[in-house]
Amino acid sequence: MPMVYLIENQIVFNPEENSLSLLSDHESKIAVSNPARRILLLLIEQQGVVVQRETFFKKVWDDYGLNASNNNLNHCISKLRKVVSTLGYQNDFIVTVPKVGFIIRKEIVIEACANKMETQASVENSDEIANEPEIILTETPSDEIINHSVDPQQNATEPETLKLKNQHYFMMSMLVTMALTVWAFFIFYNDMSDQKANLEIAKIGSCSLYATAPVSQSHMSHFIQLAEDLLQKNNISCKPGNILIFQSEVYSSPINTGSAREFLAQCSIDDNHKTSICISYYINDRTTHDQ
Repeated sequence: MPMVYLIENQIVFNPEENSLSLLSDHESKIAVSNPARRILLLLIEQQGVVVQRETFFKKVWDDYGLNASNNNLNHCISKLRKVVSTLGYQNDFIVTVPKVGFIIRKEIVIEACANKMETQASVENSDEIANEPEIILTETPSDEIINHSVDPQQNATEPETLKLKNQHYFMMSMLVTMALTVWAFFIFYNDMSDQKANLEIAKIGSCSLYATAPVSQSHMSHFIQLAEDLLQKNNISCKPGNILIFQSEVYSSPINTGSAREFLAQCSIDDNHKTSICISYYINDRTTHDQ
């Protein structure tokens, strides 16, 4: 069944009709081109994630036997912004990420509905919920509380099993996160100019040390010391033409996880200043905090 999208409870995007219109006024329909329609679909499907220009070139033009160019892409983005603005949405809808691509911010509310009738019903239901009177729940009397018997042996073993499973999943998620971080760094490395300079922390030997996110001046010396300690522990020597990418959970995690996970990638740079081969090192030290 064809899908339509409701943007901020205000604008209806109908891919089948290549149009955008106001939910409250079907006569306000504005038509867009096929490439513009495919671009908007890609941005909605990847909402909150930067869609790279190369992805647009392939999925909007190359896959349909059409010629892709930056001019064509920029023209379609400009057209979509103008249409959305004409329909009354004045905030930033499609945001440009310089030298990378475009993104629709995840804060923008976009709902997928099977058809226009469902779109209208979705808005009406949300209005009804907002207008419903508050229901106050009274406390259940103590003599109605039901006590369930629990096997003491099961009660003792289940938390331990659950803890081991949680540790396993957390370790896997950390490894995936770090791999994605390095992958993202490689993608942005060749497109960053001033941005890349912000991530360069120091020189260790002949190698530049980079962080995966900005490090404050007050934490700079400690960050460098952690990187040097990891290099020393793993007998890693800096070679000309290499860069070092370092990440420590001390600075990457928003909470204290009770561990000291660190990740370092040693990457070689070719004559065109592009990364080619990387060797990764990972340390997980829970000896002082995991109890």
